[in-house]
This record gives sequence, C-alpha cells and structure tokens, in this order.
Amino acid sequence: MKSITMKSISMNRSIAVAAAALLLAGAGLAGCGGSTSKVTVAQTLPTAWSSAAKKDVNAIARKIQGSDAKSCKKVVFLEPGNLVAAHLKYNWMIAPRAMADCDAFANTLEIATFESSKDRDAYVKERSESICRRASAVDAPLPPFQWVTGEKWSVQGDTRGGVDRAAKRLGGESSTYRCPKNETLGWRKAGVVNVRAIAAKITEASLTCQGFALMERGVFLQGREGAKTPTALGACLSDDGKALFVAGFGNGSMPKDDFVGEILGDKTVCAAPSQAVIGPDWAAIVPAAIAPAVATATGGTLGATCGS
Repeated sequence: MKSITMKSISMNRSIAVAAAALLLAGAGLAGCGGSTSKVTVAQTLPTAWSSAAKKDVNAIARKIQGSDAKSCKKVVFLEPGNLVAAHLKYNWMIAPRAMADCDAFANTLEIATFESSKDRDAYVKERSESICRRASAVDAPLPPFQWVTGEKWSVQGDTRGGVDRAAKRLGGESSTYRCPKNETLGWRKAGVVNVRAIAAKITEASLTCQGFALMERGVFLQGREGAKTPTALGACLSDDGKALFVAGFGNGSMPKDDFVGEILGDKTVCAAPSQAVIGPDWAAIVPAAIAPAVATATGGTLGATCGS
C-alpha cells in the first residue's frame, strides 16, 4: 500500500477544506487507529519494530524494574500501524524506533527510543505542543505532560512522582510540560469567546454542532501570509456530517462579507445547499436546511446561499 503523506493541510487549500480536514482528523483527544500501512513522516513508521529496537526498549524496562519484580513486569509493544492515526491527527513528524508501555510506580509508562537525541527532543516537543494545541482547539484542559529523557530515549508517565522514580533508576532527567493557559491558537481572545458562545447557542437549541474546534490562525494564513483574518474561526459537524463554520469579526479584521463570499464560493461547501447566518460581529455558514433554526437560536439573520 502506498505511503500516506503527513502534510495535513496544503498551502493551496481553501479555508473550508482546511477546517474540514481539522474536523475529519478528529477534534477530540482520544485514540489511535488501526491501519497497518507505512506512513511517511519526517521519518517513516515501519510495519514492524526491529528486533534491535525492541531489545533497547526491553533494556530500559528492565532498568526501571530494578529489584522490584512488579515494576514493568509486562512490556506491551505498541504496533506501528496503530500509531498511524495519531501521527496524521496531530501532524507528528518524528517516528520512534520502537515504543512500548509498562506499569510502574502507579504510572503507565510509555517508553520510546530514537535514532538520535535530536530526534528525541523533537519528539517530546512536538508531541506535547501538538496535543496542547488540539486541547485548546476544543477547550479541553489537560494535566501536565510528565517526561523522563536520556541519551536516545524518552519515557512518558502520568505523575511527576512516578517519572522522578523512573529517572532515578534510569539515570535520566525528568521534566514537566504544562499546556499554556488561555491558548487562543493565534486568534484574538475576544474573538475566541465570541465564536465559542455562538457555537454553544447552536448546541443549546438542540441543533447538532459536534466537536466544535478552533482552526489555528497560522493554518488559515497558509498561502495568504499578511492577509487580514477573522478575529477567530471554528467549525463543527452537523447530523449529516456537514461542516458548520463560525467566525468572529471586529476592528481591523477580515471583512465579514469577504469571509462569507469565500466560504460560499467553495465547491466543497456548496456541494450541498449552504447558507450564511449573520450576526453583528460574527457569521456562520451552515447547512441550508437548519439555517432558519440557527438564526433563531443565535439572533442572527439569514444571508446568502449556495448549492442546489
């Protein structure tokens, strides 16, 4: 089977396609999939871990165990194919040589080995930061990330006490990464509050707005560097799997009419009837069938349409 390229949103994609990609990749924080194909990242996830890589992971687990037979008693290797969905979802670029879980110190420890310490540092950074960004997108607070790192390996645990004990046995360095507070993904804070409030009104009216997530402003600006943007932009899914877009506007932002025109000029959106709902400092693009109900729920007015 051909490799899957990791570039999640290309430079020439429209706003609509980019936001839809965010939703289809899974706005929630759960889970990995079950594909068994290779996936091309900055490196490549193999179809199976090498014997040498697994030996290195087992050696780390044995050091964690020490004289305590209960610690890391069972080492469970994570199948490379089961990591594909997470790599795609979070746009991870670093592939470990091998990865496994074991239980010790009341923690589930995830052990990973790498080709170099540079890869290890990049892995720890991109994993922590990307999950924090996704959590911010869906407004889901996360506990801090707990890490132990050594020459060409990392261990992620659940608590600082647990990773400190692992660090002592491994001779590694423990660290804590906390997600930034009030992360807005590059948008204005007032804009984020605004679009979340509109999405909440849609949901409170018993209209489906599943998995509302902020799009990253940097992604919005790909291919349009220096252009004006909304004050915030998010999207969710309706009952029939169609995307609903909610954008905020204010002084110095992208003009509301320009945004509505661009979204309603998108073939992906207009493959099914869609309609704008307009508020004083926001606009939503929704499936035409529910537009009147959205307007009632939000106090907006019905605007332009597209699609047959």
